[in-house]
Amino acid sequence: MPTSVLVIGDSYMPVEVMRPAVEALRPEIEPTYATVDPVARPYLPPLREYQGDPAVISTWIADHSAMVVHAAPVTRTLLEQHRQIRLVVCLRGGPVNVDLDAAAALDVAVVNTPAKNAPSVCDLTIAYLHLLLRRVPQASQSLVKLAEAGGRHLDSTFIGGQWTGREPRGLTIGIVGYGAIGRLVGRQARRLDMRVLVHDPFVTEHPTGVEMVGLGELSARSDVITLHAKATPETTRLVDAPFLASMKPGAVLINTSRESLVDETALLAALMSGSLAGAALDVCEPDGAWPELAMLSNVILSPHLGGATAQTQQRGLQLGLSELMRFVRGEQLQHRLA
Repeated sequence: MPTSVLVIGDSYMPVEVMRPAVEALRPEIEPTYATVDPVARPYLPPLREYQGDPAVISTWIADHSAMVVHAAPVTRTLLEQHRQIRLVVCLRGGPVNVDLDAAAALDVAVVNTPAKNAPSVCDLTIAYLHLLLRRVPQASQSLVKLAEAGGRHLDSTFIGGQWTGREPRGLTIGIVGYGAIGRLVGRQARRLDMRVLVHDPFVTEHPTGVEMVGLGELSARSDVITLHAKATPETTRLVDAPFLASMKPGAVLINTSRESLVDETALLAALMSGSLAGAALDVCEPDGAWPELAMLSNVILSPHLGGATAQTQQRGLQLGLSELMRFVRGEQLQHRLA
């Protein structure tokens, strides 16, 4: 008899993206599909970063023994109301929308999809590195201003000399956080002939080709600093005014990790003073200084594009649905968190 599975889509991982991979698992599973309302976000501590109302999700659950979610909230109440649920597959690296403590107490297995977005976040980081060093944001903005002023003639032969930048070759990159993404960035940086400094207090071995240093030494020696640490109380505002003041004059900062790592007000001051040459932020505090940062010509802002690729979606589905089939076949789960 097939295992009944509830598959819940959202605005980031739509059902139409999941359906082909899920349907390929028939007849071992019998899927039911639903989509959360992305605007419905009731207050559900300790959950974070979710879409949908668990009261509505509860009405979708019938005889299902497993759920596949991305952003849908899975609360203690939901699991207590539907004790037939034995597995929650969360198609994210960090399942912050699932109450892991409740799942563990109720003996509900929860699996995630670790490092699914590592290649795509690495690609974006390296792209930002090139754009900042080559001063592309400033050069592009200069053309916008020229067009706004009614200019038509563009002396492309020589105008680029106004924006002479730097190649990464021979420069030093400092990587804060050396997990799956940080390691990929380090590998790509070495291919660009960059010296690689790493700060990560949780790395006990000495990785090949990089120099492990303290945070202060990293900030002082790096031409490029890129953040790939987790959001924890210890890393909150890791990049603050003293950190920024300790950076090399003309250095650039990249954050494709979590918005809580950077004091945006201090970053704005460092950029406006000229001590920092540029910054690229793929994550910003919702009510932070991003509007002011967006007005600066040496800043790149993007709305959390790091994992927003079709390939990341498919990697997540492959990892998550492989776990689902292990559950269906009574095999040991590889990425169980609860």
